Amino acid sequence: MPYTGRLEERPLLDVIQIIAYSQQTGILSVEGAESRGAIVFENGSVVCAVSPSTLRLLVRAAKQTDDNVRLSMCRIQILTALRELFDATRGDYRFEGKDSPVPELEGLSLEGFYRAGAFDTGDLLLMLEKAMANAQVRFASTPTSPPGEEAAEQRRHPRYGPVAIRGTLSVSQKLFPGHLMNVSLGGTFFRAEALPELDQEGVLDFELPWKLGPCAARFRVVWLNAAGPDTFRGAGLRFDSLVGESRRNLDAYIRQFEKLVGQVGVEANEEKEL
Repeated sequence: MPYTGRLEERPLLDVIQIIAYSQQTGILSVEGAESRGAIVFENGSVVCAVSPSTLRLLVRAAKQTDDNVRLSMCRIQILTALRELFDATRGDYRFEGKDSPVPELEGLSLEGFYRAGAFDTGDLLLMLEKAMANAQVRFASTPTSPPGEEAAEQRRHPRYGPVAIRGTLSVSQKLFPGHLMNVSLGGTFFRAEALPELDQEGVLDFELPWKLGPCAARFRVVWLNAAGPDTFRGAGLRFDSLVGESRRNLDAYIRQFEKLVGQVGVEANEEKEL
């Protein structure tokens, strides 16, 4: 059966993050009091989306013969549609999981969109978060697979993402604002424009979603990518200790995340078996 619910009880952001994390393929429909639309996923990535104000742009993108032009148009169209759909705080959502790619949306063939390539859901959400920095909406980005020591740390502590958590590193009386891309009890991937150096230690402060409270973690930078585009700039942080109630708060967040993943995965799989 489809995964359904009320936006009053489960915000659209949570639903999208869980679909992305569980790498589902299918279509998420939104019937909100403020807006309506749909988002098409392939293995957790966003293929395309539609809202009332973006249908004409979706049609134009579908008619494009140049895949690079379509990709640029589609990115703008998806971001605009997501921004509009996030305004819906009342209404219904419905995710229908599929065994194969969704063939069409609003009567338009999606073949060209798949050929151009799907968009990383975390990167899209991070772009929105930056654009809506004053809206007090928290998004995040997709986990980045780190090498070496951090990879071993990730195996010991499974990472959960995409999540949307702003945070600040404090290192030698210098502050580095940025975003946690994933979370675990053992560490995080932290994306920011400016970063500390490899092996530096400090304190990371962040506020968990779902009103689960603040967290503070003493960390060490175990890997670093401080060059290149903003999309890839970040640091792998290993948590040496969690301060005060931080472990309890973070553990509660992880349990809630796992519960939501289970709900989407089970209900989507049940639909596929019917």
